[in-house]
Amino acid sequence: MADDDSRISRFLGALGKPFKRKQSPTPTMPLWTSGIQEPVMAQGITIPALYAVSTECLILRTVLSKIRQEMFRRGHYFEKRFHKKCSDCGEEYQHDVESCTACGGQVRDPDHDELTYVKWLLNQENSMEQAFIHILNEIENDLNIVDDAFLILVKEYYIDPESKEVAFFRVKELIRGDPIFMRIVADKRGVRGGRYKVCRIHRDQVKTHAESDTCEVCGSDLHDVHYVNMAGSGKTQYFIEGEVLHLSKYNPSKLYGRSPVNTMWRQAMTLTAMDNYMYTSYQKRRMPKGIISVTTDNLESMKSFWKSVDEKMERDPHYIPKVGIESQTGRGGVNWIKFMDTLEEMQYIAVRDEIRNRIAAYFGVSSVFMVDSGKSGGLSNEGMQILVTNRAVEFGQKTYTDVLFPKLLKQMGVHDWKLTLYPNEEEDEITRLRRDEQELNVAQRMTQLGFTADLIDGESSSDIRFVYRKPPPQPAAPPGGAPPPGGAPPPMMPPGGGMPPPMMGGGMPMGGAPMMRGMPPGMPMGGMPMPPPQPGGQGMGLRNRGPAAPQRRTSAGSGSPVTSVQQRGPQPSIGQQNSNALLNARNFKGA
Repeated sequence: MADDDSRISRFLGALGKPFKRKQSPTPTMPLWTSGIQEPVMAQGITIPALYAVSTECLILRTVLSKIRQEMFRRGHYFEKRFHKKCSDCGEEYQHDVESCTACGGQVRDPDHDELTYVKWLLNQENSMEQAFIHILNEIENDLNIVDDAFLILVKEYYIDPESKEVAFFRVKELIRGDPIFMRIVADKRGVRGGRYKVCRIHRDQVKTHAESDTCEVCGSDLHDVHYVNMAGSGKTQYFIEGEVLHLSKYNPSKLYGRSPVNTMWRQAMTLTAMDNYMYTSYQKRRMPKGIISVTTDNLESMKSFWKSVDEKMERDPHYIPKVGIESQTGRGGVNWIKFMDTLEEMQYIAVRDEIRNRIAAYFGVSSVFMVDSGKSGGLSNEGMQILVTNRAVEFGQKTYTDVLFPKLLKQMGVHDWKLTLYPNEEEDEITRLRRDEQELNVAQRMTQLGFTADLIDGESSSDIRFVYRKPPPQPAAPPGGAPPPGGAPPPMMPPGGGMPPPMMGGGMPMGGAPMMRGMPPGMPMGGMPMPPPQPGGQGMGLRNRGPAAPQRRTSAGSGSPVTSVQQRGPQPSIGQQNSNALLNARNFKGA
């Protein structure tokens, strides 16, 4: 105990002393230069070339269109980030509570006033008459082509006339930034800023970090430039932090993403060349297969003969020309020189399908979405293909719901709500009911264990959800507690009549009737007395013995007819007696 006291004393004494902070070295990345960063493109391909090939190649554009349509097919909605939130410590709860369990403070509901301006802005068109859903389609197209998307937030700043500082601002409109001209300003490590500074009010006042930190016009502070727009000739636009939202989908990094179209550049260009070949072939109305080489000593005679053959072929397409070749010199002959193989020999269809499958597999678009039902393989395979595409769409939607939309709502001052995209496929009603049934079963079992189940009132989802609470401990029951009122419940009778099922620990007697241990003789389960046995026929009671046995005689008699007792046949065995007893017990015909 003394050692513990000394340790605590030393710790408390050290808290009152001044500390020096030391930091591990920040790793340097000599891969970039300080200033405006350029995206890395392999094979010398430019960003406009990527957009050109994605527009020209039919298969690639089909894949991009399908994945974009499935992303925003059902739109978006707002949902609560929490059900209750503590006003003091900020603890969030997904169920209804009266007070904060962490600090005991008051809890509040999500603020509905936060959505007033956001909903109005998303329902408006920008200065280029684009709705919010159209901007999202452009951003998705940028992500699938160059893996870089820029959303520009045009802000309107309100300046205090006395202090000359920005009192507050609002997002006026949303505009898509073109990845061809948008660039990131970062240092050698990839950190945004560190190169230029600009005034929020006077954007033409651009300074370097080595220069002054205040604006020469208004005297306000300068801010780091994070993004630039180089679209204008000599009129570069500078954006500070919070005015441009950048995201990547397939390969997010410190700066730029990696273009998927750049990876499949050769495949896309091969498809384009194949389409050009087919177009040229059908445009010329003949296949440029080769030439006919004629070896002869009399060229003029060959020309005249060929001209006459052409004239006859024009008059009669079915004319068969007859060619005679002189063999005195041994140098005569006709040869066919082939320039290119046919489409069948080049395997045009097989190569095209292989390239298409590779491109579609990268984006997660199945053949069934490309109207290719010939290779679907049945309904089960089609369902699997739809499942694969749905997972690819779900992966793409998380880029918006987890990255872009939270940044957008943060700039608009929305903290209690989330902007979410609807799933591309509506959930099956049977699946939802099955999930609700499972939730109810769990709630019933938790209730049997002593917990209290409270139903969660969710607005964004119609699923049944419970939150479980452990009740306070109950006082112990007195020793030798009395049995429940009314005694033990009677056994359940099976539907359709018959005997009740045997209980645990009970046995099956010889006659087939289940008995309980500890029951007095003649008393069946349930405490109800059995009716008296009724020999002969089928009545309500159980038979205590089989049919009467025939009389044993040494002789057949003196001509008298056979009695009714003798007509019943021989006496049944013990197994038959037990079987008949069970059958008679299940049939109540004399009620």
